[in-house]
Amino acid sequence: MKICRKCQEEFSDKVPKCLYCGGPLEIVPSQTVEPSEEKHDDINLNKIWKDYRIFIAAAVIIVAVILFVFSQTAFFQKSAEQVKEIKPAKAAASAVSDAPEPAPASAPAQASVLAKNLLNNAYALCSSGKCTDPRKAIEYLDEAIKLKPDSAEAFNNRGNAYNDLGEYQRAIENYNEAIRLKPQHASAFYNRGFTYDDLGQHQRAIEDYNEAIRLKPGNIDAYYNRGNDYFIQGNKELGCRDAQKACDLGGCQLLEKAKSRKLCSS
Repeated sequence: MKICRKCQEEFSDKVPKCLYCGGPLEIVPSQTVEPSEEKHDDINLNKIWKDYRIFIAAAVIIVAVILFVFSQTAFFQKSAEQVKEIKPAKAAASAVSDAPEPAPASAPAQASVLAKNLLNNAYALCSSGKCTDPRKAIEYLDEAIKLKPDSAEAFNNRGNAYNDLGEYQRAIENYNEAIRLKPQHASAFYNRGFTYDDLGQHQRAIEDYNEAIRLKPGNIDAYYNRGNDYFIQGNKELGCRDAQKACDLGGCQLLEKAKSRKLCSS
């Protein structure tokens, strides 16, 4: 009997060298010794490893590859889920943050467009000369003014809405602001004059109609109202002159009324 001291494998006397490692073999004295059960198990394990090491190594590599692929897939899925969660969370946080991120360069333009839309919404409620829903119009105009506090039109229209509610002092305050922002705002002067008429302050109304006519000479209503105020004050000459001017521009109701009352010559 021969044995390979390196591989601890036994071979018959006819085998010239180790069939596993190619190393030299040593002759073992012939003896009948029963190997222990533990030694026998070790030899069997070594033999199994030598016989199947290639297959075992391949199986280990395959399992490792599969585990790696699954781990990478799980990682990318988790990353994708995190992106989905972060985006809305970040958006919600920036909307309520006490220190918001710097606004983009287009923010003023966007605010201007939004303010214009709000102004149009309010105008749609008041386009017939009297607001159908003045309080709703005021809500729109409040928001428009927050976005664009230099909008003379927004203050002028909010003054109209307050006038329709009978809140004449608040109406005048809004007309004042519209005129401050835009000194050439003919409509704001006319509207403030109209509100002064509602308050019975006809001289103040006349002064505002004067400015409205100076800025917009073709304003029929300004001539009509100023002429009516002159009649109230007892100034038939100036009243008839304005009534005639309004008629020349296409509005003859005041002149016809004045003639029917013998206030103006026919």
